Amino acid sequence: MVHPTMLLTYQLLGPVRVFDGAVELDAGPAKQRAVLAVLLTADGRFLSRREIVRGVWGDRPPATAPQLVATYVARLRKTLEPDRSHRAGSTVLLSRGDSYALPVDPERLDAAVFEQTRQAAHRHHRAGETGLCAAELDRALALWHGRALEGVPGPHAELHRRRLEDLQLSTREDRFALLLEQGRHHETVPELSALAAAHPCRERVRALLMLALYRADRQAEALAVFQDTWRTLVEQAGIEPGTELRDLQRRILDGDPALRPAPAEPPTAARPALCQIPPDTADFVGRRSELAALGRLASPRPADRTAPGTPTAPRVAVITGPGGIGKTALAVHAAHRLGHHYPDGRLHVRLDGSTDRPADSADVLACLLEDLGVPYDRIPADTGRRISLYRSATAGRRLLLLLDDAGHTAQIEPLLPASADCLVLVTGRSRLADAPARTVLRLGALDTAEARGLLRKQVGADRVDGEAESVEEVLDVCAGYPLALRVVAARVAGRPVGAFGLMARRLRDEERRLGELTAGGLAVSATLRVSYDSLPDGEAASAFRLLSELEVPDLGGATAAAALGVPDDQAEEQLEALTDAHLLEAFAPDRATRYRYRFHDLLRVFGRSLNSPAERRTALTAVLGRLTRAHLAAVHAADLLLRPGHSAGSAYRGPETPYAEHAFADAHEALRWLEAERGAVVAAALQAAATGTVEPGVLAELTTRLRAFLQRRGHWQDWERLARASVQLAQDGPEADPAAEAVGRLELGTLAAARHQYDTAVDELLASIRLFARSGDTARQARAYNNLGLAYLELGQHGPATACLARSLAIHQAGDQPVDAAIALDNLALLHLRRGALDRAEECCHRSIGTHEANGTPELASAALNILGLVRGRQQRHTEAVDCQRRSLDLARSQGNLYREAFALLDLAAEQGLVLRQRLGDPHGTAAAFTELAAALDAAGHPDRAEACRTEAATHRAG
Repeated sequence: MVHPTMLLTYQLLGPVRVFDGAVELDAGPAKQRAVLAVLLTADGRFLSRREIVRGVWGDRPPATAPQLVATYVARLRKTLEPDRSHRAGSTVLLSRGDSYALPVDPERLDAAVFEQTRQAAHRHHRAGETGLCAAELDRALALWHGRALEGVPGPHAELHRRRLEDLQLSTREDRFALLLEQGRHHETVPELSALAAAHPCRERVRALLMLALYRADRQAEALAVFQDTWRTLVEQAGIEPGTELRDLQRRILDGDPALRPAPAEPPTAARPALCQIPPDTADFVGRRSELAALGRLASPRPADRTAPGTPTAPRVAVITGPGGIGKTALAVHAAHRLGHHYPDGRLHVRLDGSTDRPADSADVLACLLEDLGVPYDRIPADTGRRISLYRSATAGRRLLLLLDDAGHTAQIEPLLPASADCLVLVTGRSRLADAPARTVLRLGALDTAEARGLLRKQVGADRVDGEAESVEEVLDVCAGYPLALRVVAARVAGRPVGAFGLMARRLRDEERRLGELTAGGLAVSATLRVSYDSLPDGEAASAFRLLSELEVPDLGGATAAAALGVPDDQAEEQLEALTDAHLLEAFAPDRATRYRYRFHDLLRVFGRSLNSPAERRTALTAVLGRLTRAHLAAVHAADLLLRPGHSAGSAYRGPETPYAEHAFADAHEALRWLEAERGAVVAAALQAAATGTVEPGVLAELTTRLRAFLQRRGHWQDWERLARASVQLAQDGPEADPAAEAVGRLELGTLAAARHQYDTAVDELLASIRLFARSGDTARQARAYNNLGLAYLELGQHGPATACLARSLAIHQAGDQPVDAAIALDNLALLHLRRGALDRAEECCHRSIGTHEANGTPELASAALNILGLVRGRQQRHTEAVDCQRRSLDLARSQGNLYREAFALLDLAAEQGLVLRQRLGDPHGTAAAFTELAAALDAAGHPDRAEACRTEAATHRAG
């Protein structure tokens, strides 16, 4: 016989309710139902009255709460066991001392049934039983009748409400995900839209809605959901969408075919009988974005097929790139992936456009017509009539046509089918700029992970992972070039362990590198030669050979013009010809308005291999000589704009060149040019120094003129490399050049001081002063005295510092160099500030600022204002100090001077903090602000300024 209490069931997934069979019992008022909920969620454990009180009332219960719990328990017992006598012990709601428990069979509690059903659904899903999974998820969601623990107060109810409702939302997400797996995306969109509106920060809901919309051919709406999610998360939570959402957006933009439901397998009878596509490449890796683009082209939205004005021409994709980059491999792989869209046939034609015997379009048409079922004797002899018959034969068909190795557009056009439902994949080394293509894919090198993956597929993962260090060196040399990687794999396969190491050692030698990248019928040099031979004229071929000698990371049109010794427009034409032949790569940096160009490493090596050693020496001397002088002219012009009024000596006057002048519209244009060309300027200068193809004076002048930009923008490594090269070239050249050595040592000393290496700075600057005395360059000698004074100041040697700075100021004043004199005044102000002579420091700052105003260079007063702000801070005039630092910061930013901007920001933050503290009358807070500033100054390498702040902190604490 079943005990009556065994028929009791409980509900928490909605209002807290109790049923005896089909009859609902009275669970009492809200607090009583709260006590019941606490006991039901304890899994049959005994809970003390104190625990129940905390769960129902929280941390501030009324004094009567324990008695109220006892009352509610008594009432619940009457409800749950109405027939129990007063003296009989309870068999449902148990007691033990002042503790209670309510053991319940999990099958009698809807929350427990809900969680068990969810787990069962997950098991069915893992087993691939989608029908059973869907049934369990529906059963779980049907258990809900409102909000969990609806109307029940207390922290315990709130905690479990959040947990249960989160599980409910997760279950609904699982259900929608399953519907999407089953291809039922159209029916999910309305419910998902409502759910997303109710939970705007729930990223999985948003991801499911995006996917449903995308599969329902509502791509714009799917992307709009992402933008709304991004805005909502940023505004409401201060965070950005996670990886899943960002990845889904990217895949939608790329048209990733994997986002579409798997197509139903066509019946055997419907499979195309005509398939000429070569076998897929077993070791294909990478090219995800390109495959996504081809997938979008092959799968247009249904609306696109019927929209007014829809073109009837086939969808054409041109895949271009240098030989050996993997154009055919990509086309073949894509053809196999997309073939199910084209049941009427997948055709393949080799056009041999890169050879000296390209295929004739008339012959290709005859073959295609035969393949499409036209009897040979019905194929007309006239090419025009063949084209007409071909168009008739392809009209209304869904064909995929792979035209491999096209040489020019004229080869392609007669072969295009006459149906918008056809896809044509064209590969070619030339750019085919006038081809009727909807998509043009220019293939570049594989990234390192993809290149390693290719080797792993070719020779085995264990082999590649076992020689990781040597493999990394091989990958670096091959630089993601698929053909080179395949050659390496062919030469290593079947060889004993260590073959990668041997290959890496051989590839280090640039002169034998291309010879090593040959195996059987694979030869990198022969493949690259085809592209070189396709160049339109000898000028482009000469440009390729000359530019390949440069060891620059990339170059712009003006740099190429200077290197080649031709006008800018002619250089641009040659660069474009090299790009069309895939011997150069064109790219546009962020916010750039013009292209820049760079070599693949193997193409650079190939270009150098085309010249004999003697020709290479002659070419290198000419190219680097022209280029370094052109760079010097441009850097000199830029420096005059960035540092107006500075003397810094006269620009080097060497042998005349056709590019001796360079003009910029303003300082901003000059700064943009320096940012864009820095890599090329520095690399070319260092290459010229290493090969002895530049005069020491040119290199030294370039270094000192570039120094201000490099220092301001934080390119200190470039600064050091140029300065050291200047010193070495001046010492080791055919004739010693003390003037150039002096400039190099001045830069090394200045850099050492900036790095707080003051002893090294003193040695280098003293050496430069002696060398400047020999050459009679008083302007730069004064700069050396100025920097030496700063080094002595940081070493705490105030006497020598004063003498050096005074000497620098006197030389600049005597030479009528007001801007340089103002710099000396700035440093004298800093010296007086350090010594506590605030009036003298203030006087120097005002003299410096006045000098700039009189000279028409007020924008250069950032340093003087920064130091004056420090003086005002010491004078307890903190509001004025804040104003000085703000003005200093604005001037530094207007000049693009990150170095000076950092000082102004640090001092401004300190002064603002002190002003606020003092307004609040908080001496301890003021002391704390000084202490924090001292720590920041210590970290920034300014111990003396930090010590001054600590002194101020101690003063405020004592006060």
